Amino acid sequence: MRYATIATADGRAIAAVEGDDVWDLTPALSEAGHRWADLSQAFAAEGGFDAVKAAAKTTTSDPLATDAARFLSPLPRPDHVLAVAANYKAHIEETGTITYAAKAETSPWFFTKPQSSINGHQSPIRLPTKYGDQVDWEAELGVVIGKGGGSIAPEDAWDHIAGYTVVNDISARRMQVPERSKLRERDSFHDWLHGKWFDTFCCVGPWIVAAEDFPHPDDVEISLTLNGDLKQQASTKMMIFPIPELIAFISSIVTLRPGDLIATGTPEGTGKSIGRFLAESDVVAASVAGIGTLTNPVERAPDHA
Repeated sequence: MRYATIATADGRAIAAVEGDDVWDLTPALSEAGHRWADLSQAFAAEGGFDAVKAAAKTTTSDPLATDAARFLSPLPRPDHVLAVAANYKAHIEETGTITYAAKAETSPWFFTKPQSSINGHQSPIRLPTKYGDQVDWEAELGVVIGKGGGSIAPEDAWDHIAGYTVVNDISARRMQVPERSKLRERDSFHDWLHGKWFDTFCCVGPWIVAAEDFPHPDDVEISLTLNGDLKQQASTKMMIFPIPELIAFISSIVTLRPGDLIATGTPEGTGKSIGRFLAESDVVAASVAGIGTLTNPVERAPDHA
């Protein structure tokens, strides 16, 4: 079963998705005493995601067709969005910006993305005016935390996962900060980091597949097309740090909470490697086998400031 947050005439609602049908779970959740409007609210309540799954089994509402529903990000406001950098060797090699080191000699790199960057299925990626000439795509498997905690052991990590989704980590590769007159030692690093934070630059969706319905996240295909042309295609088995090790490392630093999102890194095939970046009127589609396809058009927008 898949679980989503959809737009409604009154705002938004939690929905269940199976095949080509979408069920608004609002009536079933209300009957059980819950007033959650989206999955972020459900995860914030103890046992909330279990209640959503129970409602999906008891709902009697008439379904919509998937092409008639507007899917928002399933997690509109996760407490933490934690993204892993450089988790595929081939991606490291194609960028040429860092040197690959064996897993035994290093540790994962991760960074955060703000809530304001969250973007849903079919919602536009907006290219910022000042920094929008080298905006890149990164298809990733997203892990949704169901049970929070700190210092989680790798062997216990699977028990903390509620489900999985698709993430497209959008990145402005060249910031061109106009007021800068002198480069400092760490400017290049912070330009990279700031380039991850723009509004609409964390595309998530269209839904979450429950962990029990997604048995092999350690070997599934990730792919991405740009205007229908295949750009990325690889398996999650190529991760340097697999999911349990990522959760163990991140939770040794950050106390994870239900509804947190971990983007597990992107494989090779990003725009930087071929000098092709997102442009107005492009359509980018990130897919994970067994989950679905997250599609976003691209448009030009005024600078955030």
